[in-house]
Amino acid sequence: MCAKRILLIVGGLYHDFEGFAGAMRLLLEGAGHSLDATYDLDLLTQLDRSDYDLVMSYTSLSPHREGEEDTTPETLTDDQVRNLSHWVETGGGLLAVHSATVSAIPNVPMRRLMGGVFVSHPPQFTFMVYPMHQRHPITEGVEAFAVTDEFYIQDYDESDCIHMVAFDRGVAYPMVWTREQGHGRIAYVAMGHGPDVWRQPPYQRLILQSVTWLTSH
Repeated sequence: MCAKRILLIVGGLYHDFEGFAGAMRLLLEGAGHSLDATYDLDLLTQLDRSDYDLVMSYTSLSPHREGEEDTTPETLTDDQVRNLSHWVETGGGLLAVHSATVSAIPNVPMRRLMGGVFVSHPPQFTFMVYPMHQRHPITEGVEAFAVTDEFYIQDYDESDCIHMVAFDRGVAYPMVWTREQGHGRIAYVAMGHGPDVWRQPPYQRLILQSVTWLTSH
């Protein structure tokens, strides 16, 4: 596996961004990649002048509740999304994880890029995540596994290729999907609220294989 240079953007509300960055650094650098984690979302406007192979997003950019004193961005700016989209279309890879789709609620271009948008989630509970019958390089060797996590219910684009699903009250929801845009690739993994998920071997395999697929074309 060729070493890749990865930019991880983090920030927003309600999530352990430092914890995720630390877990991903341990995983990805252990596999030979390099990882730069940042809260500086303006680095997305400089991608064309960088040597990154992949952008990874673990953000939860959300409208602030009334009375909250918070200076975190509520979504990505037009310039940030425009430059990220152009970078992907010209051959870059984007791995969006868990709450990254929250930033697409007020941001239609970001929703188009990621292929979906967060709608809601019930309180955390334990559920199974199942691979689809037709396997894909990012799910190769990943069998069904249980997570105690936020169960993300999302609107997603019908052009997304769904690779893993989970069930809630008899309804299947997509948990992992991929899509292509121009010459680039996008993958989304819905699971990942906390360390109990990040440490699971099937989850780690899913992340590593996503990195490989996103950067191998």
